[in-house]
Amino acid sequence: MKFPIFSIAFSAILLFPLGHAADDSGPEGGRYPQCRCLPTDHCWPKPSEWVSFNASVSGSLIAVKPVASPCHDPTFDQAACDDAKTNYKSSVWRGSFPGGYQQVNWETSAVKNETCYIDTPRSSPCGQGNVPIYAVAATSSTQIQKAVDFARERNLRLVIKNSGHDYLGRSAGRGSMQIWTHNMNSIEFSDSFTPEGCKWKKGEEAVTIGAGVQLKPLYSALKDKGKTAVIGLSNTVGAAGGYIQGGGHSPLGPWKGMASDNAYQFTIVTADGKHVTANECQNSDLFWALRGGGGGTFGVVTSVTIRTFPDSSMLALNLNTTIPDRNQFYSFVADFHAFLPKISDAGGSGYYYIFHETNTIIIAGFFAGQSNPNVTEALFAPLIQKAREYTNSQVNWLQFPPFPISVGVDMGLTGTDVTGGMALLSSRLISRKFLESADGPKRLSEVFKAIGSNQNTVFLGHLVAGGQVTRNKDIDSAINPSWRKALTHLVFARGWETSTSFQEQAIIARNMTDVETPILAALEPDMGAYINEADLNERNWQKVFWGENYDRLLMIKAKWDEKELFMCKPCIGSENWDAESICRK
Repeated sequence: MKFPIFSIAFSAILLFPLGHAADDSGPEGGRYPQCRCLPTDHCWPKPSEWVSFNASVSGSLIAVKPVASPCHDPTFDQAACDDAKTNYKSSVWRGSFPGGYQQVNWETSAVKNETCYIDTPRSSPCGQGNVPIYAVAATSSTQIQKAVDFARERNLRLVIKNSGHDYLGRSAGRGSMQIWTHNMNSIEFSDSFTPEGCKWKKGEEAVTIGAGVQLKPLYSALKDKGKTAVIGLSNTVGAAGGYIQGGGHSPLGPWKGMASDNAYQFTIVTADGKHVTANECQNSDLFWALRGGGGGTFGVVTSVTIRTFPDSSMLALNLNTTIPDRNQFYSFVADFHAFLPKISDAGGSGYYYIFHETNTIIIAGFFAGQSNPNVTEALFAPLIQKAREYTNSQVNWLQFPPFPISVGVDMGLTGTDVTGGMALLSSRLISRKFLESADGPKRLSEVFKAIGSNQNTVFLGHLVAGGQVTRNKDIDSAINPSWRKALTHLVFARGWETSTSFQEQAIIARNMTDVETPILAALEPDMGAYINEADLNERNWQKVFWGENYDRLLMIKAKWDEKELFMCKPCIGSENWDAESICRK
């Protein structure tokens, strides 16, 4: 499916009656406009201005439509619709369009009551929703600079997108212009990288990746070089975008730290349109903020250079346990969480799923740098024995022969991630101290049971902290300080169908924010959550996502983006804006 490149006709369609007035006087006669210019405003650029801008960015301006639009009138296209229906759940396919997001709810707008679903009749309206009006399909930093200048000078809502893999919808925006970095796919290796201006530093092995590089091709490139790096475990996560800018957890984290711990340098287009370098030797405040302060906030990152490591061996294992009796099952869930510190001390990491409906826990473990299966088998033996002691338990243990990290991860990302649904997430970081306390695992298990009974919740646990993540506590960066105390990152989600009304969706969201999340948060009130996988409506989000770092981040935001051109929710400074980041409060 192809979207039409910029056309004057499309711009003309957008010049319909006013929705709100973009007041140029500011909130109280101040220096900045109260609201961004939308297509419904007189200040929206004229067709001739869009034509001139398109020429200035080498014809890279795209008129963006929702990915399901070919299945609806008046833009119905049978071949394109068939393609959309075939690939609608593919993360790679969705990421290949500026209007495609991994969660469909970010393509809709409750404010305008607009949707564009794949499974509704052809005659159903296809609304633009929160899909940007235009996108600059950038292939160079110069194009990004021109786009930033255009948005700033014309007071446009500006968003940044690579693949749309953003559980908080920060790369979408009603009435916005998008900078689409998807095609900036350079990957350059160095055996002796020195950050610019840091001549005193010894050169290190590193890879510099463009803003559009996703994890699957990056892992493949690393494998070809016999190297590995601390990055996540998903096909369509952008390695240089919100992932690393939010901290970036990884199954290799306990081995080598967070992704942001391993960043040497960023290049970024800032709000004034300048293309600057940020590292520990120049623009160090910006470098600090980009390592954990969140994506879409300080500018458009055009590249990041991260540390690489020689490939190493890894062991992988699966432990699947089903216990028919629900009380006994949650007793074992407590046993497992009490056991997590031992797994961590042995260098373990991985993911686990807790299924309330079937009383099943599935554990996928990794041990980076380990090649002796006897070590991990002996480690897990007590936990396996405990599982088998429960009545009628079904326990399946599988351990794989050792393999190179790069090979295993590359194979694990074969195919695409399944997306294209609608969901909101909530999460919390749980500390090692809590799991080692006398009643901590039991209390946590009771929370799983309480929340799990609603909609048969599936909890996803990430054993991606501890180890080197904890030992890196002296690295000075914007990452949530709770990561340095955490051992596991727990996530649960709430989803719905296309038939669910916006009113019903709002009820689901409020229940998650005001009822369910507080139950989990009450276990450790001073621990926070991971900004990239969390509830965007989180109460007291500044403390929850950034803790003591928030005030410093706010000062850096004011320095580098005084007019708050880059704004999203929940991002640094967004407390001063409405829920859509369109109008100042």
